[in-house]
Amino acid sequence: MSAFLETAVSIALRLCRDAIWAGDRCNWVGPAMEGSGWTIVHKSLGPDLYSGTSGIALFLAEIATRTDERLVRKTARGAAAHASSRVEDIPPSLRIGFYSGLTGIAWALERSGALIGEQALCERSSALMEQLRAVDIHQQPLDVLSGCAGAIPVLLSLARFRSEFTDLALRCGERLLNTAVRENEGWSWKTIDAPGMSPSRNLTGYSHGAAGIGWSLLELGHATGDARFCAAAFEAFRYERSHYSAQFENWPDFRDYLRPPEQRNTPVYANAWCHGAPGIGLSRLRAWELTRDPVCRQEIEIAIRTTSRSLESPQAATAGFSLCHGCAGNADLLIEAARMMNEPGHRARAEAVAKAGIEQFEAQRLPWPCGIPGAAETPGLMLGTAGIGYFYLRLDDPQLSSVLILHPGPR
Repeated sequence: MSAFLETAVSIALRLCRDAIWAGDRCNWVGPAMEGSGWTIVHKSLGPDLYSGTSGIALFLAEIATRTDERLVRKTARGAAAHASSRVEDIPPSLRIGFYSGLTGIAWALERSGALIGEQALCERSSALMEQLRAVDIHQQPLDVLSGCAGAIPVLLSLARFRSEFTDLALRCGERLLNTAVRENEGWSWKTIDAPGMSPSRNLTGYSHGAAGIGWSLLELGHATGDARFCAAAFEAFRYERSHYSAQFENWPDFRDYLRPPEQRNTPVYANAWCHGAPGIGLSRLRAWELTRDPVCRQEIEIAIRTTSRSLESPQAATAGFSLCHGCAGNADLLIEAARMMNEPGHRARAEAVAKAGIEQFEAQRLPWPCGIPGAAETPGLMLGTAGIGYFYLRLDDPQLSSVLILHPGPR
């Protein structure tokens, strides 16, 4: 067993130890951020993929196929049962979302059920996807994290077997075309419209911004042959290029509400999957894989340089190791780049990040720094230890797909 797999199994066993059981279902309690003031609270988890039990079930199911630990399989089943039983907790306005909604829960249940041999989970997944066909697309968000853009690749995967899901993917795509803000500098989308939180400009970046929406539209155009979606994708990329900083080799984060008032006019440059070079790099990697566009290739090299520099910082690991905005998510760009571009040096840098994490945290039995600043470990996929464990699994098994960017078709 490799050191990477040993670390992933160790994290999985700690998740099993901390599970709270009620009958055949289990859940966890961990820190979360609530309200516009970003207050840290401790609470039980919801069913969503981002921070809830479906994401943990997915990680544990992957571990269950690689170890004889029966407790891991049992806990994966219990986490999936909890997620399946709590889908009504998802607000109707977020149902289409991948990381926050039913699409992601259904995807995780299907994969978990297939991995651990639980046909009932696969059937539950199919029932949830059927519910999505009745969702009012016009009431759903737009972005990758919670909205239409994140759902499109999952729907395209289903469409390989059932053509009606192509129609739903197209409805999502049409909503993105109809809501695009079309300016001389390119196309963008207003994805954050909460009181006191609206940014001064529409966002760049993957989770809420033009990079993620552009990637999703490109997948849709490539799958359906509709050139409108491909053209819209490159308009989204053009919007980001108009704001690119050669000085910082990065794209600005326009979320003004996160900056102190005295810095409101100073651009900020994030380095994470959600905002900044790592996530934008993932979008361009897939765009280059589909189109071989030379400008996308140049942006990939820029994103890799910027991401690599951020990972080399002495404070990088202690600042956070999560998938969403930590070292594991940033290093995922390097894993994907190594695979798509046949560049083993990128994988070597990702492995160096992983080894540093083992030395600093796992070997010393210290808590992993997760994605909620100032809080203890949290168990979820995108902010917590399940996602960190998934990162180590990815290094052990190059065939394991990323959860940060989905590919509609089989590898």
